[in-house]
Amino acid sequence: MIATLEDAGRMLRPGAHLGIVSRPLYLLPLLRTGALAALLSSEAADAGWGARFGVELHAQEEWSGSRDGGPGGPGLDGVAGRLPRLVGTRWRGRELRLAGYGSQREQWTAAVRATGARLLVPPPTADSDVLVDKVAMRAWFEHLGVPAPDSTVLSGRPDHRVLRDRFGALYVAQSPRGSGGNGTHLVRGADDAAVLPERERWLVSEYVGDTALNVHGFVGLDGLPQVLRPSLQLIGVAEAGAGFGQYAGCDFEAPERLSPRALGRCLEATERIGWGLAGLGYRGVFGADFVLDGDRALALEINCRMQGSTWLLGEIELERPDGRLPTQVRHVLERHGMPTLGKPDPDPASGVQLTVRHTGGPARAVRVPRAGAYALCEGVLVRRGDAAGLLECGPEETVLVNLPPDGTVLHPGAVLARLVARRSLTAPDGRALTARGRALVEALHRLYSFGEPGTEG
Repeated sequence: MIATLEDAGRMLRPGAHLGIVSRPLYLLPLLRTGALAALLSSEAADAGWGARFGVELHAQEEWSGSRDGGPGGPGLDGVAGRLPRLVGTRWRGRELRLAGYGSQREQWTAAVRATGARLLVPPPTADSDVLVDKVAMRAWFEHLGVPAPDSTVLSGRPDHRVLRDRFGALYVAQSPRGSGGNGTHLVRGADDAAVLPERERWLVSEYVGDTALNVHGFVGLDGLPQVLRPSLQLIGVAEAGAGFGQYAGCDFEAPERLSPRALGRCLEATERIGWGLAGLGYRGVFGADFVLDGDRALALEINCRMQGSTWLLGEIELERPDGRLPTQVRHVLERHGMPTLGKPDPDPASGVQLTVRHTGGPARAVRVPRAGAYALCEGVLVRRGDAAGLLECGPEETVLVNLPPDGTVLHPGAVLARLVARRSLTAPDGRALTARGRALVEALHRLYSFGEPGTEG
């Protein structure tokens, strides 16, 4: 049983791991613990990460020269396809374990094989629509006795008059298989409904409220679920460039300011979901998303994979003095059949990330700030030193990460940077920036300069 980082190091380093992820930041705890020999990504890592973490990096963004506002998944296939040309014969005869953010793709295994190396892929833990389809999830929640918003499933284009009579003036229409807020629409009236595309299926739900909570959970090889830390989800933060329902970050300290009764109900529901996932055969980390309305807590969906907040959870866990394993490290070990020992620690902790997106038309970023720790001084961000994440962030500092390389063409919705801080940057509902959050975002924009997409300056 692997219980400490020291134990994990002995298991991880002899069998080198290949990380495959849309954004290198999402695997930061694995990079910090020396688990990765190489990393393939859609977006480029911040300058200096290869030498800092002793890892070989390859990113689609490095030769495409562009960054869009999507989840980054398509770029993974692009970089995998180039892998034999990128590594030549350097990997011949090597054996690499996959450390992936999401599900495995067959073309990744084939690409690694073409280099002369072998990719060891974790066995699938479950095969159920419950894990990927929001419609199936809602029916499953009812089976588990977990409250969820009132909803219906329909095809074609939503009929606003019928849905208004059932759900009222506001309701939410979703693609059953969207993620990160993609495919989610708030319908405020007939005009909003009229522009929705026709789909084979729509999941339409009552609009409950703006406060969204995520709870991490973990199902070990022993089949026993654990409830881990909750975080406030920052959703649709317009001042940071996020549209309705779009994920904009998380705040692990904010839950202590929410209704204790609602928070308790989220933790209880997450435990039920964990037992349900164990019964389906799922093993590893998962996240349960809830929406809060006063003391009510309603389950929206589950994510049976690492999440966009799992890396920050790992940073918080790495700060603990007892050397216990971060959840992300446990996930990779257990998915490869190595049992771990982890003690749940669901209490709020200091740690915030806010994604700031490009909102204009396509533009070339001709001046980009350097990643690192910054202090806000009279409205100006002043760089204090190198930093990769929360571990290097001082109490009054902000760390800038996930920045595009100089000269990158940014498309609408592309990530300009993630702000990492130790205190909240948004209001308690996670939808609007505080005065400090607003000042940081405005100061970040001033560090950039842009040119036409086809120009260098």
